Amino acid sequence: MRAVYAIDCAVVNSLLPGGNECRWRARMTGPTDLPKGAKVGTSTKLYYGSGQAVDAIVQAIVNTFLLFYLTAVCGMSGAAAGSIFLISLGVDGLLDPFIGRLSDNWRSRWGRRLPFMTIALPPMMIASALLFTLPANLAGGALFAYVLALNIVLRVGLSVFALPHSALTAELSDDYGERSIISTYRALFIVLGTAAALLPAFGFLFAEDGALQTRPPYQWLGLMTACLIGGFGSVCVGGIFKTVRRLPMPPGEATGTGFLSDMAQLFRNPSFVPMFGGAVLVLVGQGATTALNLHAYRYFWELPTAYMQLPLLVLPLGMLLGTLAAGLLLRRIEKRDGVVGAITLLGVYQIVITLLAVTGVIPAGSMIAVVLVAISGLLFGGCGALCFVCFYSMIADAVDEHDHLFGVRREALYAAALMVGAKAATGLGAFLSGLGLQLIGFVAPAKASGIVPPDIATSVGLLWGLGGALVVLAAIPFLRRYRIDRSHHAAVLESLAARNADHNTAPNLTPDLAQA
Repeated sequence: MRAVYAIDCAVVNSLLPGGNECRWRARMTGPTDLPKGAKVGTSTKLYYGSGQAVDAIVQAIVNTFLLFYLTAVCGMSGAAAGSIFLISLGVDGLLDPFIGRLSDNWRSRWGRRLPFMTIALPPMMIASALLFTLPANLAGGALFAYVLALNIVLRVGLSVFALPHSALTAELSDDYGERSIISTYRALFIVLGTAAALLPAFGFLFAEDGALQTRPPYQWLGLMTACLIGGFGSVCVGGIFKTVRRLPMPPGEATGTGFLSDMAQLFRNPSFVPMFGGAVLVLVGQGATTALNLHAYRYFWELPTAYMQLPLLVLPLGMLLGTLAAGLLLRRIEKRDGVVGAITLLGVYQIVITLLAVTGVIPAGSMIAVVLVAISGLLFGGCGALCFVCFYSMIADAVDEHDHLFGVRREALYAAALMVGAKAATGLGAFLSGLGLQLIGFVAPAKASGIVPPDIATSVGLLWGLGGALVVLAAIPFLRRYRIDRSHHAAVLESLAARNADHNTAPNLTPDLAQA
């Protein structure tokens, strides 16, 4: 029988901006308690974290190699290749909220999340293998349509896996600090997944001079990517199966609001909006830089072939250091401050070394250039890992505030919103990079060892070093408005506990209270 519970208005009004009206009443059919203050076992954290490697593998391979493969190997124009990323982002971004909401409302003997994670793996594996095995006789519109279709399958499949997986961070524990630890384990597997993808990839693509611009190594790259996705994804699903099946589920009737109503509530949460805006800008800027890495390393920095892979090889090391730093720093600082510090360091460094190279202070191709670019890769990995831990822990806290404000939990819908921002990293960011290459007149050299005109090389460097960094730094004003800290989150949990106490002690409240 449905019961509606009134919440102590004094508690609620102390947290809600504006007015003295008690703005929400929780309408529920049963308890939706999280494991209050629960400490998650190490083995569960490891199995759960391994699922993050699936996303890391796709991001590492696609972000690092796909734009270069399409433009410098397959001969596709920068605008066409960038459009593939943008269209894929548009399709995937439109589907993400529906996927998240479907997972939030799903009811099965396997729970809300596991069915989606399981069915997503096979199409992702097939699409990733075919994406880097493009037929040599395809060109023009046929090539564009084929690559677009494969990229959409890969991206949508990743959403079907990653959105339910991300939602579990908020479900495994409601503890402010424990969520950061859970996110740290996820970040650890970003390191492992990235390393597992990139280290063998460079064995294929840098086996000899000119291999980077030939087709055969990419075929092995696609096959390897498919195997890694299947391996890490299966370990995650199998390892967390029993734990996730035991998690409490909100009752079906409590999630019966419409899609547009759910989305409106999402953007009425005053903590979600600045976090989402900041995350999108950070991810777009990082995506634009990542998509241009190989272009900048070869044509702007003129790194010797033996050293071209160095900045990308130290990326996993930077991620590991950033993950460890997150575990230490977030005990002492707020999550928002961790993100702001990380993106400030990364953006300023990227701008400074680029300007030094453009003005001739750092000679292209020199060992100084190699070292500074390697440090850039180290910082990119470290700051990216710290941002990841903070953002996904922040989104879990925002889910609690959403429950506090509107009386329903929307874990996967929140994860979907942040995932749209993550897609912007490979979609909008890569599109802008491809469009930028088109606008500056970049054309792949006729020979594998060829060079581009100096003015084009300089423009590539400015796109890489200044473009992405300025977008990242533009996120700081948004993030400064994010309001959830330890004390605010504790007050939210106290209010939720009061609601649940009312649920347990006042079973005779009537639905008429919903109109109060």
